[in-house]
Amino acid sequence: MAAGAIQGDTFDLKELFGQARYQIEYYQREYAWSAQDVSTLLEDLFEAFGTLQSQGRLHSRDAEAFFLGPFVYVQQSRTQRFLVDGQQRFTTLHLLFLHLFRAAVEWRQRDAVSKLERVITDFGPGNRLMFRLDIDERQDALEALYRDRPYELPPQASLSVRNLHERSRQIADLLEERLEAEHCPQFVDWLLSKVVLVGIRAPSRDSGFRIFESMNDRGARLTPVDLVKSFLLSNARRDEEKLNEQWRRMLAELTSVRDDTDAPRTFLKAALLARYADLDGDSDTGDGPEIDAALHIWVRKHRERIGLRHPDDYFRFVEDLLRLAGHHRTFLEACKRPYPDQGLSALYYNDTNGLSGQMAMILAAIHPHDTDTPAKQKAALIANFLDRLYVERILNDEPVQAKDFHHDIHRLIPRLRHCATTAEVAGVLSAELPDTAFQQVVTFGMRGNTKAQVRYLLARLTAYVETGLGRTDLSAGYLGAERHWQIEHLYANHPERHVPNEVPDEATFRAWRARLGVLVLLRRSDNASYNDLPLETKRRHYARENALAAILAPDYRKNHPALRRFIADNDIEGHFRELGNATMGQAVEIRGELYRRLCLRIWDPHRLGLRPPPFQTPTSPPPPTTPAAAAPAPRRRPLRTDLARLMRQGILAPGTRIEADHAGRHHTATVDADGVITLPSGDRYTSADEAGKTVCGTRRCTGMTFWHITTADGLRLSLRDVRNQAQQQGRLTTARTR
Repeated sequence: MAAGAIQGDTFDLKELFGQARYQIEYYQREYAWSAQDVSTLLEDLFEAFGTLQSQGRLHSRDAEAFFLGPFVYVQQSRTQRFLVDGQQRFTTLHLLFLHLFRAAVEWRQRDAVSKLERVITDFGPGNRLMFRLDIDERQDALEALYRDRPYELPPQASLSVRNLHERSRQIADLLEERLEAEHCPQFVDWLLSKVVLVGIRAPSRDSGFRIFESMNDRGARLTPVDLVKSFLLSNARRDEEKLNEQWRRMLAELTSVRDDTDAPRTFLKAALLARYADLDGDSDTGDGPEIDAALHIWVRKHRERIGLRHPDDYFRFVEDLLRLAGHHRTFLEACKRPYPDQGLSALYYNDTNGLSGQMAMILAAIHPHDTDTPAKQKAALIANFLDRLYVERILNDEPVQAKDFHHDIHRLIPRLRHCATTAEVAGVLSAELPDTAFQQVVTFGMRGNTKAQVRYLLARLTAYVETGLGRTDLSAGYLGAERHWQIEHLYANHPERHVPNEVPDEATFRAWRARLGVLVLLRRSDNASYNDLPLETKRRHYARENALAAILAPDYRKNHPALRRFIADNDIEGHFRELGNATMGQAVEIRGELYRRLCLRIWDPHRLGLRPPPFQTPTSPPPPTTPAAAAPAPRRRPLRTDLARLMRQGILAPGTRIEADHAGRHHTATVDADGVITLPSGDRYTSADEAGKTVCGTRRCTGMTFWHITTADGLRLSLRDVRNQAQQQGRLTTARTR
């Protein structure tokens, strides 16, 4: 190749991050990937890994590589490169390595730790620790994560560092949810060897900048939205200038709501899915993937189905699309904050929870000529329904990523298309409501993989009480990325204060302490000041907090007529009160029932504009004398853990007793037919790792080696041994990640 020529090579991540340190050029924008960007990348990675794993092809030579796209760089020296284009992916991958490293360290997976260390760190002059993505302003944040030290975001931190901090927390939560200890080494191997990028090597920094311009700024390349417009307007054959001006205005208005240049494409995808796509309930089949990949090609291909046969059809179609865009813009605005007009606040909640499919579902029910009022009413019904479905799945420990809702959304869209009125929309959705008394609230709690969901429930509970008392709705603050509000445990992590007088053992203490009922939201500054004070001491300080915490302060109920009315209206007398001398077990029960009753009010079908299902469970079961166990609910989605596979394929029988020994104590639990573990405290866990962490009191636990069974002939086997034997005997298919 001629000197100075541009070169292109394929790198796997092990080569890419193990050979050099990367710096970025001054003209690169801030690290700005959104939560959705990061979620999409990690979900795609886990989906690809899980597919190969389920097929037994992880180590196959013909296993297809996972392509992450191109990047542009300049080779400054043998060990240093300037990253001209690709910062967003490189930063996110480097953060992923760091969090995998921390997990592998705590799981004592030495081989994975060693492999990750090589792609995370390098050493500079004087043996100084340096990171493979070598950017000075990020050093402190990355080093705190690498060394597992606390990190406080500086007040003057740049946008890049702030977003880095937020995306780091998001990646930690996603890994807690998706990665089991057993599969971490395999995932690391696959990630480093089978995920690839194509590097475009520029001969100099100047040429690299020109390539960067060419890839990002040069020319007016037509987008899919432009191509759709060209196709439609050229076939309308009249008033093209008028339609073009209206189309341009529509693009500008949708883009300006959130300064999102992809908003028009997102709208067109949602509108096509909502009004015309052939959907079979599976997001991986039907028209959905084709619209997502190339919506302009799909429109041309399916013009007959859309009804585009004559010029007048094209004209009407464009006008209808523009009217739908006006409604869509209103709903985008409502997603920015709780929006009380016409009860649209659930749009914000769903957007915060990542339920991106809500817009397609809403546009399916709205007709282009609907006026604002019925359009908002229909949108509110659908958003409320999805929010309630999200909460139900939280409480049943089911997955709640955006993709996990696509099946139900795609199944309901064709039915919503035929709804002309708000009442008809309510009828379709009401038939789908689950019959629930929210009993799972009593034992639902904060695990490693439920922190975001716990925060959401606490935010809704807190806001409901505060607004019920005539105060300001602070939901946006409770849920904001800035994390000005933190989750507070009423009981400090000191089991010796309660074991054995109030609680039988430390494992039960940890399970009860994490339950939703004894958690509240407090301002970050206040939460830090209370540290590990006992409840009896710090509850006196709660008087200045929100009412869910303040009610615990002595004499808070005195001279509060609004509080007394709220208690009576919500049937929470005896539960919304100071705990006095209640034991920990009594407090857990009282507060758990309080939260359950509040959930019944917040997500009451009548309040949401829906009709409750027939034969609804009574709302006030008699309280048990000890902290309750939630009644198991039928699962919509099977768990994808190894333990769940052992149960489904009959390797272990429902009700199997599992055992473990830790710190001189013997622990037991049972496993149901779904692979859910129940501890003696009544708390349920969908992950063997999480159940083990509660028993051990550690940040990490390899559940498949921690838990054991005793066979009929007295042989003691770990769950890993049971799984491996079943695989060797051909009785169990290869596992997938959860």
